Amino acid sequence: MSRHLVRVYGRSEVRALFISASGFTGPAIEESERALNQRVIVLGELRELVLLLERQGDVAAWLPEKVRFAQLERRPLALLGSDF
Repeated sequence: MSRHLVRVYGRSEVRALFISASGFTGPAIEESERALNQRVIVLGELRELVLLLERQGDVAAWLPEKVRFAQLERRPLALLGSDF
């Protein structure tokens, strides 16, 4: 995760979306929260996307909502519309 965050920091006006099939560790979430001071970092889980698609949800609406949670609530990982 840190290696990819360094790449994000190296570019101006860049946002990052990380999707994990196995979830995120506590330290990865904490580092993403710290990174929110400089960049928009969004974390998502593959099962969250699968559930969204199974329910025929709108991915185009899902991503802006994830960004909103990251920016306004300082939560890079917000599992939206999930029963986890």
